[in-house]
Amino acid sequence: MVADVPAAMVSNQFFDEFTDKVRVKPIPWEGFSRAGLVSSDELRQLKEFQQQQQQQQNETDGSLSEYVGLLVGLCERLSSLDALQYLLVMLDDLVDSDTQA
Repeated sequence: MVADVPAAMVSNQFFDEFTDKVRVKPIPWEGFSRAGLVSSDELRQLKEFQQQQQQQQNETDGSLSEYVGLLVGLCERLSSLDALQYLLVMLDDLVDSDTQA
């Protein structure tokens, strides 16, 4: 029988600095939308999410699963390294905010 291993928070200065850089790097979401890679509804949801993140709201208006679905769905479709890094950092932020709540 395998025992459940509790999650451990690991802090690393390199990764902290890297994720900080990823968070501020502009991603051309409108360009992805014009190219048909992101729908207008996804673009609207993404902008709402980014606005909430910038305001550093720990609450995501009760739509955590909606944002997770959005970010995971975009990860599956996009191939831009910058966009994927951004999406993964945002997913990590959501996990962190949910575990702190």
